[in-house]
Amino acid sequence: MKELLRATPESVGLSSQDLLHMLMELETCGTEPHALMIARHGKVVLECWWSPFERETRHICHSFGKSYVMAAVGAAVTDGLLSVEDRIADLFADDLKALGVSDSGNMAKLKVKHVLSMTNGMSVHAMPGEHMIENYLTTEVDLEPGSVFKYNTTGTCMLSEIVRRVTGRSVYDYANERIFQPIGINTDQLSWMTFKNGLHVAPGVSASTENNLRLGLLFLQNGRWGDAQVIDERFVQDATAKQIDNDVAGYGYQLWMHKQPGTFKFSGGHGQDSVMCRPLDLAFSIQQAASEPHDTDAYDAVMVKYLLDKPLPDTLPEDPDALAALRSYAASRHLPDGAAAPVHGFAKGWDGRYTVTSGKFHVYPELVPFANTNVNRDFYDTDDEFAKTLAIRTGKKAVELIIDDRTTLVARLDGKRIPHETYCPMKSFQHECTTAVFEKDSLLVDTWFYQTCFKTKLWLTRQGDTLHLIVRKERLHDGEPYIWYRDVELTRQS
Repeated sequence: MKELLRATPESVGLSSQDLLHMLMELETCGTEPHALMIARHGKVVLECWWSPFERETRHICHSFGKSYVMAAVGAAVTDGLLSVEDRIADLFADDLKALGVSDSGNMAKLKVKHVLSMTNGMSVHAMPGEHMIENYLTTEVDLEPGSVFKYNTTGTCMLSEIVRRVTGRSVYDYANERIFQPIGINTDQLSWMTFKNGLHVAPGVSASTENNLRLGLLFLQNGRWGDAQVIDERFVQDATAKQIDNDVAGYGYQLWMHKQPGTFKFSGGHGQDSVMCRPLDLAFSIQQAASEPHDTDAYDAVMVKYLLDKPLPDTLPEDPDALAALRSYAASRHLPDGAAAPVHGFAKGWDGRYTVTSGKFHVYPELVPFANTNVNRDFYDTDDEFAKTLAIRTGKKAVELIIDDRTTLVARLDGKRIPHETYCPMKSFQHECTTAVFEKDSLLVDTWFYQTCFKTKLWLTRQGDTLHLIVRKERLHDGEPYIWYRDVELTRQS
């Protein structure tokens, strides 16, 4: 893999002092930054990770993954295997016939370009999952395709299936050969989850910050990488132009238009973004846990203030002192430690194996996006979502909580957020960071599968051989901030 070029900020017209102030404001605007890389004229000038996140971390991308799918579609168009004018009714003719769905009316008008631009013509969002092809094709196309913006994740999953059908390969394998290898995306730092039917889908991508930046640079450079035209320039120009209005700034092909002129972004939930500005020849990639919409708006305002809202010179005089301060600050970033408290002898009284005897709680509350619908179930390697047992083992430095004999949360008692490998039903997230504090009759546990954005608090209180449990998961939405599991009772096994 060829390394991206590195340069000082001043050599490409950015101020080290301004970038230092930008990092400081980013940390105080409300979001929780995890990673940031900035490039201008194809050269990286700032890279920062907030420990425990690292350069190699595969971070959840959420709907940023839609842009990975779109890039694969663009490669198929470039190879002459597909056209954005192709009709869905033709690509899925046998499926429509088997399902008894008419290929006339608005269905006959639905094209690949409408799926790309979120103008599917469907008022109802079909459910994704292993039956998503049937679900999508049997959903009424009640609006004129191309006329109205309606966000449709299942439509993106259909694009993955279209790539598979026209190439004869999974979207991951095809993108790896046609895009990832040519532009230096490191597949050791990228995972792409599949539904239970084996289809690689969005949002199922987890990737390093640099992988996301490289994809953004490819589109900033109109599909060109070095001497190679990886994706057809016309497709990239259409993809990065506004195809439909919405209540933000418009939408292209599986990407959002930014309010700044000439700027577009690949964007995933809670602030997983690569933002590309053509007039400034500038791109940045950020990963974070930002509440929507308040914190995502606040982070965006910081980046606009320092990077996007004014013309930039080609160069500035070098400023070694400011550069040294910027690099020192960036190298020292870390997320705050968790709570810590002395552990007394009573902690050993918690040890044992407990069975859930009343109520229920999800085994992996960090991964549940909604209180009433667990769409992530489609990625699990088990259908059994609710815990049956909990074992507790206390030590001098940590307490282990072992859920259903599989998921082990190593809850450190010193407050340090250090990743530990464990079992997770979504194989992209096999590491957790957990801290715990004992009080006389309670145990407070903070945990999250740290490659995701989400955190969970568990409150355990003990009365003899009985544990009472409350679980609260942060949802990172301003209006609905938490998911709760209450009234859970566990009894120690004899």
